[in-house]
Amino acid sequence: MGEPGLLAPVTPAIAAGRVLAPLEETLAEGKRRLDALTKSYETAEAVFNGARQSGPQSSTVLRGADEIAETIDAAVGTAKAELLTAQPGGRRPPEILETVVRRNLELLARGVQQRTLYQHAVWNHPPTAEYIRTVAEAGGCVRTVDEMFDRVIIVDRTVAFIPTSSDYPDEALEVRDPSIVWYLANVFEYAWARGTPVDPAVNRRPETVVSEIEQSIVRFLVAGHTEEKIARGLGISRRTVAEYISRISRRLGSVSRAQLGYLIATKGLLAEAEYERVPATDPRPS
Repeated sequence: MGEPGLLAPVTPAIAAGRVLAPLEETLAEGKRRLDALTKSYETAEAVFNGARQSGPQSSTVLRGADEIAETIDAAVGTAKAELLTAQPGGRRPPEILETVVRRNLELLARGVQQRTLYQHAVWNHPPTAEYIRTVAEAGGCVRTVDEMFDRVIIVDRTVAFIPTSSDYPDEALEVRDPSIVWYLANVFEYAWARGTPVDPAVNRRPETVVSEIEQSIVRFLVAGHTEEKIARGLGISRRTVAEYISRISRRLGSVSRAQLGYLIATKGLLAEAEYERVPATDPRPS
């Protein structure tokens, strides 16, 4: 028995055992947790991969411009019967137009039916206007509308690509659920029914386009929207919006924005044009 307060020497092996034992237990506990977490993540990985490969019911978020472009190009390249595209905005970069026109002409040569929707604003951008005339001359069907929903690409009514959110420009959603693709195709058909066809033999903007843009600007004005918001909605510049408003004001004899709103209401300029509504012919999938 040692006396209290006095230290007794022990062998290094005994000292090592007392010091290392707690560390070994900590390491063993860490190893058990590591094994458990590894198994959990392996299970999650299997579920994730299964969801991505589950076939027509799956939807996948695509991130990054390269992944989005490659995935869309691969789907469009395998199109067998039909390609539907809605492209909002007033212009497309020339380098993109060069790539897209080659792809579209190749699809048309293979017998793939193409219908494309643009906003009327494309007539204000000569390269884009020339592109849509080229596609129309080759057999593609192109129409323009005043206002439009966001971008959508539908291939053979089996897969669709849509943005995830305006807050995430480098994200897109690949949709393969038949019901959702069917719904998106019907939205396209609704807008297509009221579009103005592009005649490749006509080198100028159709008069109906000017009228529809004016009608849209009138609706925006009466709703109290600013020129900037009107420009965003119609895919045209704020300067162009200002020119339209000035022309409408001169025609009505208005000298102020308040008077313009009154004259629009009293002269019946808010009367909506009637469009023939063409229902979708594609049956809803079971």
